[in-house]
Amino acid sequence: MKCPYCQKEMRSGYIPNGGQPVQWIPDGERPSMLAFSTAEKGIPLLGGFKPLKANGYMAQAHYCADCKIVIAATQP
Repeated sequence: MKCPYCQKEMRSGYIPNGGQPVQWIPDGERPSMLAFSTAEKGIPLLGGFKPLKANGYMAQAHYCADCKIVIAATQP
């Protein structure tokens, strides 16, 4: 996917739903095993932590390192 701002290729990854801070994680990487902790290669997103546990869900998203932006599609 091309970044709509700079037109460079974005990295594919996902936003997990669990006990960690809201973050984007590259495909092939896993969230941290420690609650309230960002994954080693995770990119934290703006916003606060919501203490809700709903393991097993994730949203596919793309990240542009140059523009520092994450783009995720919504359900139709």
